[in-house]
Amino acid sequence: MGKKIDTKTEGLDVYVYVAKTFADSPWLHYGLWEPGERPTVPRLRMAQERYVDQLLTLIPPPPLRVLDIGGGTGEMASLLVSKGYRVDMITPSPLQAEIAAEKLGANGQVYETRFEDFTGSGPYDVCLFSESFQYVKLDASLEKLEALLAPGGRVVIADCFRADAYKGDRQPGGGHRFSEFLEQIAAHGFGILDDHDVTAAAAQSMAIDQNFYREFASPAIEQIRGLLSSRRPVLYWLMARAYGLFVPRAERENIKARLKADYRSPEAFEKVNTYRFLSLKRHKDR
Repeated sequence: MGKKIDTKTEGLDVYVYVAKTFADSPWLHYGLWEPGERPTVPRLRMAQERYVDQLLTLIPPPPLRVLDIGGGTGEMASLLVSKGYRVDMITPSPLQAEIAAEKLGANGQVYETRFEDFTGSGPYDVCLFSESFQYVKLDASLEKLEALLAPGGRVVIADCFRADAYKGDRQPGGGHRFSEFLEQIAAHGFGILDDHDVTAAAAQSMAIDQNFYREFASPAIEQIRGLLSSRRPVLYWLMARAYGLFVPRAERENIKARLKADYRSPEAFEKVNTYRFLSLKRHKDR
């Protein structure tokens, strides 16, 4: 049986590709769109910059020591360094770690590890998650955050959470269930300082993802399939046979639904997700 295709992160991979190739954007996150603004690739970077501006409002002024958890290629860490923060960064990706280390130079340490396996001692004034909190384990990560934070320190999270309306079916978005998140942070002694619900603004980014599949990926695949079936029928038969043998039926259905993209709409995203910009502080620090 073939290796399972990770459709959970596939949408983000496509979004990153579109952002870098067509929008000349270094950012890996959603954009924040104004009411009535039409989501298009040329406007994507501007929407992503709004996201960055919103995130920066939750981080106290420098000089502070920041741990950027799941920092990707180091774009946010590099920006924070330029503003006077001391920044360390975590990523499990060897390639991302190499790129980030080159950006930060002597201004910060890049750790190639998962957050759950991170052995640094801190203390950090800010532990930052920018669209990375959904990938960590709630209980273990909150325990580690308690140990890493300096007195009076903050946890800053910008990420998608599942709303209670999510029933486990195929829907865009992702993350921890928000109601469970609230229970867990309370159990670990954290309280919410800031909570900004930007679901409607972030949801419009799904239109770009949806249009990519509908207007580019799906037609391109259909055209290639048509050309192969008519001009190289033997090769087409072999490829179709291999696809059926090595890609499980469930994964083939996922790919088919992904290319059709009916469920990947801003409206569907808003129905089952809540996108939040959050700042947390330990109760004992108050």
